[in-house]
Amino acid sequence: MTIVVSGGTGFIGRHLVRHLVESGEDVHVLARQGSRTDGLPNAAILHRIDDPLTLGPLLLQIRPSTCYHLATRYMHDTTAAEIPALLAANLGFATQFADAATRSGCRAFVNTGTASQLNVRGAYMPASLYAASKQAFEDFLVYFDRRTGLPCATVLLYDTYGPDDTRNKLLMQLVAAARTDTEIALSPGEQEIDLLHIDDVVMGLFAAAQALHNGAAHPAHYALSSGRPLSIRALGDLIATINGRPLRAAWGSRPYRDGEIMQTWKNGTPPPAWKPRQTLEDFLRKALKA
Repeated sequence: MTIVVSGGTGFIGRHLVRHLVESGEDVHVLARQGSRTDGLPNAAILHRIDDPLTLGPLLLQIRPSTCYHLATRYMHDTTAAEIPALLAANLGFATQFADAATRSGCRAFVNTGTASQLNVRGAYMPASLYAASKQAFEDFLVYFDRRTGLPCATVLLYDTYGPDDTRNKLLMQLVAAARTDTEIALSPGEQEIDLLHIDDVVMGLFAAAQALHNGAAHPAHYALSSGRPLSIRALGDLIATINGRPLRAAWGSRPYRDGEIMQTWKNGTPPPAWKPRQTLEDFLRKALKA
């Protein structure tokens, strides 16, 4: 099977590409100029994309059966000067990719969204302009699915973690503080976080694609949840318990961010036959000893 992955050089993308290559798939990765590619397997075929208009001819040549769209420009707080780049990446490039996938005969287009598009009741309430842009593209996909014949699924992601993560995410900041016994400045910590291991994320994306190939109704809307959301304070307590000493957390020394999600949405539908298998506790035991 021939597969195209946008954003394949990012944390989630690298792990997805590695899994697909190890499964014997013919994998093509779309990447911006300047993005690091050292984490990609040698068998993955890299395409540097300068102009989104080149996606059409490229995908006509590749003829992928499946496309995964992971490329995104993330920013929680957006200045006026940053808006054009945000829209160019999250709507412009994304729409060109979906259009190219349609014209190439792709039979499954899997998009990634963010749970920050929704409030605790599952209603649309974007926590940021970034989240609004992700919702806008999901709405665009309804057109491609219903009017152009491109089977589409959007998979909402919460927080992800795992090995080889170069992002400066809160979980690894807490782990680093615990290992070095240094103080870390934090918000009051009552907001919820839903953490899912990267291996489970990869299998969830794969399951969404397989569902489309197997004739599942579309456009589909799935969510990948650990099923075990916890507050930041509870996460700190868990790390302290596993580490065997209190976490030096300065709770309340930082304010909550504007648009902070205090409670996560818990009623999303997972892809068929998917469920999380990795545990946060197992990961923490290894990470705190590393």
